[in-house]
Amino acid sequence: MDDPSGSRERDENAATSQYLELIRALHSEWDELEERGEVGVQLSRRARVSLTESVRADVRHGAQVRMPNTALGPFTLSELSLRTLVRATVDRVPDAVALKTSFDHAASPDWRTRGTPQRISCRISASTAAPDLPALADRIRTSVQAACAQDLDLNDVVVDIHIEDLHDS
Repeated sequence: MDDPSGSRERDENAATSQYLELIRALHSEWDELEERGEVGVQLSRRARVSLTESVRADVRHGAQVRMPNTALGPFTLSELSLRTLVRATVDRVPDAVALKTSFDHAASPDWRTRGTPQRISCRISASTAAPDLPALADRIRTSVQAACAQDLDLNDVVVDIHIEDLHDS
């Protein structure tokens, strides 16, 4: 009996190879036309402006991050939105100011998105008036985990707190 997943994988690999060959042929033809100075292969000013604005928006918002599926189906969130949620949560904890947030993501089956966040690293500044820095770190960790669970249904995310700076209140 044939392995249906193996057959499907071979078909997908063949289709991918065919697609890549078409792309290579298009690039080759485009390059030849461009070398000859064909005006038709040049992007219009309007197209260049739209492309530039699109790239800038992507850079500002960051990659799309997969979130746990909802009753309505799968969804993604921009890294900017995720970072904003974490930063606002940290800043609401007395004696703490968010400095930088980074994420470790699960593997993503799609090259266009990052996987679900598994670990969040929060770099913070703590008030010099904070009486107990480990307790402050625990309050921040608990707050970030609660916000992720409530707002994003991320229930098992690990949160690391790095006190990087001290500030006067």
